[in-house]
Order: sequence, then C-alpha cells, then structure tokens
Amino acid sequence: MMSRPQLLFFIGKGGVGKSTTSALSSVRLADAGHQTLLVSMDPAHNQRDLFEQDFGEKPKKIDAHLMVKEVDSDFWIEKYLKDAQTQITKTYQYESAFNLQNYFNVLQFSPGLEEYALLLAFEHIVHRFENHEYIVFDMAPTALTLRFFSLPFITLIWLEELLKLRTRIYEKKEIISKIKIGKIEIEQDKVKDKLGALIQNYNHLGQHFLSDAVQICLVMNNDTLSLSEARRIREKLSAIGITIKKVVVNKLCQDEETSAIDKVFGDQEIFRLPLVPGGLVGHARLKEYLDLISEDFLDL
Repeated sequence: MMSRPQLLFFIGKGGVGKSTTSALSSVRLADAGHQTLLVSMDPAHNQRDLFEQDFGEKPKKIDAHLMVKEVDSDFWIEKYLKDAQTQITKTYQYESAFNLQNYFNVLQFSPGLEEYALLLAFEHIVHRFENHEYIVFDMAPTALTLRFFSLPFITLIWLEELLKLRTRIYEKKEIISKIKIGKIEIEQDKVKDKLGALIQNYNHLGQHFLSDAVQICLVMNNDTLSLSEARRIREKLSAIGITIKKVVVNKLCQDEETSAIDKVFGDQEIFRLPLVPGGLVGHARLKEYLDLISEDFLDL
C-alpha cells in the first residue's frame, strides 16, 4: 500500500517552467482520481496565473480531486518569530532581568529567516494534509530551494554542537542537570531539554526529504545555462543525501536534439515536454495539453 502522502518537489532554475510542470503533474494526478494538493512555495506564485484564479493560505478546490494553495511567506515568518519568542520566554522566565525584548526585535532580521519559515509551513502542510495521496510543491528558484532542503541538516549540526557545549559547561561547574525518579530521568536544565527537543524535530524534518515517499523532479530547458545549473543542483542535493528521481526537459521544439542533457543525466529517467506557443493558461488548457502528450507523463 502506498504511504501517504507522496511528496513531489519541482525544482530548477528560475524560468524553466517549474510552475507549469508542477501544475500539469497535479492535474494529471487529479484526473486519475488521486486526491492531490498543489502548493506554491515560490514567492512569485505563478499558479494563480496558470489557473487564472487567486490563491492563498486556505486551499482552493479546483475540481473533485485537486486543491491549490499558496504559502504566504510573511505569515509563516511572523509565526516563526512568535513561536521563537514564546519558547525563549518559557525557557528564561526571568527575561525582564536581561531585557530580552530587545533581542526579540532583532530576530526579524536574522539570516535564513525565510527558509525557516518555509520549513515551518512545509511541516504544517505535510501533517495537515496527511490524508491526501499526493502533495506537489512548486518550489522557488535554486538558491532558496537549496537552502530549504539543506536547512534541517545544517541546523542539526549546529544544535548538536550547542548541546555538547551546554553539557561541557555543566560539567565544568559540576552541576547535575538530571534528577532520577525511579527509572525515569528528568532533565532539569530547560535549555538542554529544549535543544534535545529541537534536535528530534529537525531530525524528523530531514527524514522527510530522505523518505521513499519523496520524488525530486528537476526541471530544465535545453540550453547551456540551464544544464549547468541543473548539474550544480544535483551535486548540492547529493551532498546532503537527496537524490533526484526524475528530469523534465521543458519547452522543446519539434525534433530538437538533447544530446548534452542525455550525456549528463542519461542514467536518470528523462521526460521531454514540447514547447507551447503562447504558453499554457487555464485549467482547461492544461488538460488539453496533457491529452496531446505521452500518457505516462512523469510516470506517476
């Protein structure tokens, strides 16, 4: 039995057609009777142009089996900041003595804030829509997407080092941070306790990306710049253990040669999508296009 939900990520250089291919994939899945959610993670939010509808945080039903939603980065950044403030306040109940409010004001300018917010949104979506068969993510251009995927793994390294440092501090001061009641050990150091919880959470998030339920679909065009960036994307993801499952070459002219792509990505499944003069706009037009191309589009 297929585990739910299956997560499909469409990634690649800006302008190669991630939004179009993710929309086509979602429509194909929905037409096949699969309960599908299409999520726009790209700040440009091109799905509203493709479907000619406004979308937002609340998913909008397109047909019986397809819903579309946009991730509002500002909403999730604000939520992340509020959650961080709440956790710090709980950990340091004597915050007024250190005037921590000044530090809360600085948090909004923290590097990597957008990636953390997107990760928070991703976690919410996966759990909120766990009854769906497929969740399709239309991702942001390369730089933000790579930071998004690598964030759990980088954060884990940082948190584990912080935990080691906190433990060494306690050892130097000869402070006992745990008490034992029967066979149960209770962590008295709230900072160590929180670090342990965060490590568990980010480990769980990282495992999402390494799961068999994930398919990374790399979209590119048949040009040198697109191919070069696609190679770098594969290398960066491979370094953190994430494998690209499918390659989509988009906007191909009739009988166009793709030997350069075949040479680099020949060991992977490659799908070729023909160029559509004027583009694809509207749900009906997306369905018409799908009827014209191979029935095994993306083989989902």
